[in-house]
Amino acid sequence: MAGDDLEHHARTQGFRNPHTSLGAAGHLVHMGAMLFPVLAAELITDAVKYKKAVRIGSVVTTVLYEGLYTIREARRRDRQDAELAECRTRE
Repeated sequence: MAGDDLEHHARTQGFRNPHTSLGAAGHLVHMGAMLFPVLAAELITDAVKYKKAVRIGSVVTTVLYEGLYTIREARRRDRQDAELAECRTRE
C-alpha cells in the first residue's frame, strides 16, 4: 500500500504542486536550452563557431529565465500589494 501512495504522489505532484513555477514558458525555454547544443552540432560544422554559438545560447537562455522570473515576481508583488490594500480598507 505504501508503494501505491508513492506512485500516486509522483503522478499528481507536477499538477497539484508544480516545482516549475515559470509555467509553460519556462518549460519551452528549458527545452530550447537542452536541444540547442544538439541542433547547433548538426548545423555548425566548424568547432570554434559551434563553441561560440553554444556559449551565446547559454547566455540567451539565462537572460530568458531571468526575464520570466522577474515577470513572475512583479505579478506576485502586485497581487500582494492588492491584498494588502484590501486588508487596509477593511480596518
